[in-house]
Amino acid sequence: MAHSGTSVPPLINLSHSIVAGGTFTQHINQNHYTRSGERPGYARLLENVATSALHDSVDNVDPPKCHPNTRVAIMQCISNWTLGMHQKWSGKPILWLKGAAGAGKSAIARSVAERCSDEGLLLGTFFFGAADPTRNHVGKLVATLSYQISIVLSEFQDIVSSIIKDNPLIFKSSIKTQFLTLIIRPLSAVLAKHSTTSSAMPRLIIIDGLDECNAVNSQRDLLLTLHEVTSTTMLIRFLVCSRPESHLNNTFSLPHMVPILHKIFLNNDYSSWDDIRLYLADKFKQIKEGHSFRHMLPDLWPTPEMFRNLVYKSSGQFIYAATVVRYIESPRHRPDERLNVIFQLQPPFKDLPFTELDSLYRLIISKAEDLPTVLDILAFPALYGGFRVWHIEAILQLERGSVEVLLADLHSIITIDDYEDVEFLHKSLRDFLAEPQRASGNSIYGPEHSV
Repeated sequence: MAHSGTSVPPLINLSHSIVAGGTFTQHINQNHYTRSGERPGYARLLENVATSALHDSVDNVDPPKCHPNTRVAIMQCISNWTLGMHQKWSGKPILWLKGAAGAGKSAIARSVAERCSDEGLLLGTFFFGAADPTRNHVGKLVATLSYQISIVLSEFQDIVSSIIKDNPLIFKSSIKTQFLTLIIRPLSAVLAKHSTTSSAMPRLIIIDGLDECNAVNSQRDLLLTLHEVTSTTMLIRFLVCSRPESHLNNTFSLPHMVPILHKIFLNNDYSSWDDIRLYLADKFKQIKEGHSFRHMLPDLWPTPEMFRNLVYKSSGQFIYAATVVRYIESPRHRPDERLNVIFQLQPPFKDLPFTELDSLYRLIISKAEDLPTVLDILAFPALYGGFRVWHIEAILQLERGSVEVLLADLHSIITIDDYEDVEFLHKSLRDFLAEPQRASGNSIYGPEHSV
């Protein structure tokens, strides 16, 4: 029996309730609500969101971001492009930030996302991750972006909810149809009611790690979809970050893509050597001031020669420097002894210093179709530094042009320069190939050709 003054729970309409045979039946108008209080279309949207793909997702522990006072020039450049303040790029709605493996693309993308979010310029982000089944494909990309836009623009949520209610199977449609239906159509309706002349309107969508999407065809389809989207509206700008994989180079080089695209190659456009020096200097300072075994460190540590060698081995790629720092700053070991392991001045501990980096090298090299021949080719720059392509082809008795073709899948760690020299983008790759323990027990000089 209900007592006087008892409040009725929200969303319950007693006029549509029935008590029969001891069973209470509640009829809720499903046109407006679900059990959690959302409109059914919006609830359907939430079911298709990949939360770990968000730039600030709680699912990602210690995600990479730019160290303070590093990458300043490139982030400012991206910000100016987003605002339309860069005259040369103002008519180019797609910016491709490409770079070698470990160059710091994801760190830049996350830092740009945070900055643009604070400035009210960010519509959404999607960070692909090869090892995460919820974000290693394009299936949840559009829903994740649409959800984020609904948070930024409140009117967007009502429109997209109605669209999904009328077409609940929209998430089974092509990526192009999803983009046009769940992003462009509702976004255009919202912005039509507001002035779109302001440069402060949210307009940036960041897609990071495109090469980590598990299907090459999906990667191409997504890029072609972005082209169609930007031909429909100039209200959105896409920052796409990836390694310079050959199929992505080919797609971005299509005649109809070139006019709307600007490329930034981290290795050439923005030198990171000074940033890496700053990063290492700051990290060593933190270790010397805050590590529990700091009292055991030598007065001059690290030595200037050690410091210079670490910067050199980084080759402008942050992954090497970050890997070294994580290994050295272990709270259970003396930092100076861990650094000695890096320079092979003492035997390694149970945890090897370059496990993460070595896994990356193995993954990339294993993609080569003719692995034995590729390893034979890599032996030349590993042993002698840069080595001319035609010399390698002559020695290995390969047809002219074979080296370039065979190394097509390794652009993120290897380059062929203007002089046709094969060179490593990572100095530490030479150490990896030459040390059997690091390259899974197989040296490049051994009879077995596997990585």
